[in-house]
Amino acid sequence: MQTNPKAFTQRLEGRATCLLTSCGICKAYNPNALTKEPILQTTALWDTGATISTISKQVADTLGLIPFSKSKMYHAGGEGITNLYKVNIILPNGIGVQAVTVMEGVLNGCEVLIGMDIITVGDFVVTNRNGKTVFSFQTPSTHEYDFVKQIRNGKVN
Repeated sequence: MQTNPKAFTQRLEGRATCLLTSCGICKAYNPNALTKEPILQTTALWDTGATISTISKQVADTLGLIPFSKSKMYHAGGEGITNLYKVNIILPNGIGVQAVTVMEGVLNGCEVLIGMDIITVGDFVVTNRNGKTVFSFQTPSTHEYDFVKQIRNGKVN
């Protein structure tokens, strides 16, 4: 059974050097349960170079998260062993991703890093027409984006 897609679009003046959005994060729980976990509102950086989503130690401490395991993490500064947690992530426009495994890491300019584990649950598009960045995400995926096919079929504006 396919659910109705949910999406958000962010328009930025000028060409963006990074993609930041608002983000809610909480302990993993079933959203249909009677009791809910408090949601921390914060900033997320979208990173196609990250395999797994990451949270800061501050987020883990604020939410009282308890690691369920440890894993090796590779990053720009090398590698290390880090904590793994289960969380729910709420993206703009109420797009929820349940029971996501995230790593704890050192982040600059944000508290959550959205990696390919979340990006690939939907469609992720970045355009830069007229020097302005537009970033859009939807889940679930509803169709394929193929710029080569569009050009061949003469569907270019």
